[in-house]
Amino acid sequence: MSLPPSAGWCLTVVFACSGGWFLYQCVRATAGAAERISLFLHAVMCLVMIPMVWPWGARVPHGPQVTLLGAGVVWFVVSAVRERRMTPAIRDAHHALMAAMMAWMVITPMPVPRDGPVPRMDGGHAAMAQMSGPTPAAVTLAAYCLIATVVWLAEAGTATGPQPLIRRLPSAAGHAAMSLGTGVLALAMS
Repeated sequence: MSLPPSAGWCLTVVFACSGGWFLYQCVRATAGAAERISLFLHAVMCLVMIPMVWPWGARVPHGPQVTLLGAGVVWFVVSAVRERRMTPAIRDAHHALMAAMMAWMVITPMPVPRDGPVPRMDGGHAAMAQMSGPTPAAVTLAAYCLIATVVWLAEAGTATGPQPLIRRLPSAAGHAAMSLGTGVLALAMS
């Protein structure tokens, strides 16, 4: 499966807007260095996802992207381990998984659609050559991303605390958009 140009543009806008929001929040964050680093890593993840949507993204050097995403994985895993409360630890674990999925997608090329028949392969991979549609792993990851999308939005709408809904919703929408976009790309790249 590959993305049609309209879906590519839609995801590009979603990732750019989400990344812009996280970068804006990073600049105006008041909670300290850890929050700024987390917000900056979210902005970077959004930026890295944009080339994944397009065929020219395969020509973007993978080393810097994988390094930044790997740093994000480490950061969020350490944050999750150090967190004393369950909900923030789960969020950080989710961010670590998303960064790991993105790093995997950077080094996995987008499949090129074939118009003709699939060439015959001998051996164990012959059945794989005949497969059509996304792999079970991609479907599982995409389902996880869809569930995470719903959870982010539901949590923003039902959470109570000092911040009003109008302040919580943009951040939740950014996280939800990243989760949904990652799920769509996981399906498209399988």
